[in-house]
Amino acid sequence: MSNIKRLFMFLSHRGKGQSLVEILIAVSIGALMIIAAAGVIAPALRINTQTIHAQTGTAFAKELMENVRVWSEGDWHRIASLATSSVNHYYLVTTGSPFASSTGDQTVIVSTTTYTRYFYVDDVYRDSGDNIATNGTLYYDPSTKKITVAYSWPQSATNTMYQYITRYRNNVFVQTDWSGGSGQSGPVTSTNNMFSTSTNIDNTTSSGAIYINLH
Repeated sequence: MSNIKRLFMFLSHRGKGQSLVEILIAVSIGALMIIAAAGVIAPALRINTQTIHAQTGTAFAKELMENVRVWSEGDWHRIASLATSSVNHYYLVTTGSPFASSTGDQTVIVSTTTYTRYFYVDDVYRDSGDNIATNGTLYYDPSTKKITVAYSWPQSATNTMYQYITRYRNNVFVQTDWSGGSGQSGPVTSTNNMFSTSTNIDNTTSSGAIYINLH
């Protein structure tokens, strides 16, 4: 075999070896880049998922808050008759009209995520300046309630939002029994059969009626 042919075969084998090494290096670099990209993409996907959950949970909470406000405007006694404090959970059944309250927590499933929401009612206390105060001791505002909506989803803490609602109108109020007489001191937190003061009024002759004597 001539020297030229031997040299050609040596260079050919050397070139093949370099190509294989280059391929292995390229594959290794590509793998490292993929791993690095995955390390960046995975947290970004988790953050995006958490953001979607937070937006969806907040939307459900706002919906419940708005429904409670509308529900109370239809009849204030619906809110006033509910037990207060955070241990009493309620949600609204909106399949009928008017809405109805139900005790407990409500679950809403979106895709594969289960969201939980409920609301609770607190009485409103005020300080000596008539300002709403969390540590107030004066309860003479039964026409204002604090509504807190709580919501959560798996792997999340319980989030809350609150709003004050006020009884600012009555469609109809009919009092049919005044037999208790005068002496009612306010503010009145529940209905009864008494009134504050009277002049020329006979409430004893006929129970449940007031007769005004005009002179």
